[in-house]
Amino acid sequence: MKTDRIIYFAGLALVILAAALLSGCATQSALQVRQPFMPDKYKAVRIEPCIDRTSYTGERDIAAEATLTLTEKIRQSGLFEIRDDAPLVLTCEIEKFEEGSASKRWLWPGWGATRAWVSVMVWEQPGDNVLAAMRSRSNVESGGLYTIGAEHYILGTAFDDIISQMREWAGGKTPGR
Repeated sequence: MKTDRIIYFAGLALVILAAALLSGCATQSALQVRQPFMPDKYKAVRIEPCIDRTSYTGERDIAAEATLTLTEKIRQSGLFEIRDDAPLVLTCEIEKFEEGSASKRWLWPGWGATRAWVSVMVWEQPGDNVLAAMRSRSNVESGGLYTIGAEHYILGTAFDDIISQMREWAGGKTPGR
């Protein structure tokens, strides 16, 4: 009987540990398409500096980090050439940024969450015509040691999601169709 309890609790502990290890960064997306992508017309983009709309008071320049990260992700994606005279303009806003704490997440999931919520709008110039709007909410709300440094990769995770949405738009996919 005592052995059965030990096996039961050991199994329960393994299930809890596995759940903790498998949880981590979660992302929610929203894509709004106002006009279809035209591959012959849209080959290059201009990236405007991101705007920080958060109440972040840390020492980092989140707007500059986000602009650099978005630029790198666009370059790596191969979707567009980046040019100053491009007919498409990407504007970016950081809606929320919280550095969080891996030790707090380890003690109590949800406490010490790391969050990056970003949005990107695709504009056609001249005329200020909005073609598409994308939003990503990336969160690391649980986990311990393996989530150390989430504050450094969370913007990249959010922009990876934005790039996936751009691929959908460039591939002709639109929500609800």
